Amino acid sequence: MTSTTPEQGLPLGVSDFASLRQDGLIYVDKTAMVHQLARSAGSKILLTRPRRFGKSLLVSTFESLFKYGLRDFQGLAIESLWKDTTYNVVRLDFSRAKRFSSSQEFRLRLDSLLTQGFGNLGFTYNPDPLQTTCDQLSEWLSECPKNSLVLLIDEYDAPLTACLDKPELFEQVRDSLSDFYAVLKSNDGALRFLFITGITKYSKVS
Repeated sequence: MTSTTPEQGLPLGVSDFASLRQDGLIYVDKTAMVHQLARSAGSKILLTRPRRFGKSLLVSTFESLFKYGLRDFQGLAIESLWKDTTYNVVRLDFSRAKRFSSSQEFRLRLDSLLTQGFGNLGFTYNPDPLQTTCDQLSEWLSECPKNSLVLLIDEYDAPLTACLDKPELFEQVRDSLSDFYAVLKSNDGALRFLFITGITKYSKVS
């Protein structure tokens, strides 16, 4: 006889919504709230919560919804509510850019993150001493159709938290991040939905 434990079926440590649903794990249906957040074109949301609060799973939920429609939402509340189409989705995990020892190294990590993330949709950076990655990304975004892109940013504050004990480096990293968010602000017409998560809300970033 096969024994079972209370933990079986619980999504312990699972932050991928599609895998959670496909594996039949327990999911508390919060998709009515997901619909409320995602239904309006041009929505821009910053969500700050402590660690282990389900932020990455929520990012993954939005990714599945906007990228694949209702594929992973059968039997959930949003199935009867969602009437929108699918979109090009860029998901950036800023925890991948939190290991650096100088502002130059951080800039390289940030540039790599942006080039890879937006590169999946056709963006390419052509090395130019007169243009940064953000400059060329801004030009690329300016040519995207209105409300055609969904951007999901997880752990936006990870690079800043990583250098809190180094004030000068912290300011330099914050300036680099501000450059990126300035690009988004000047091209917000291309964004159907922008969702950002983090633990702490830092000023002078966006």
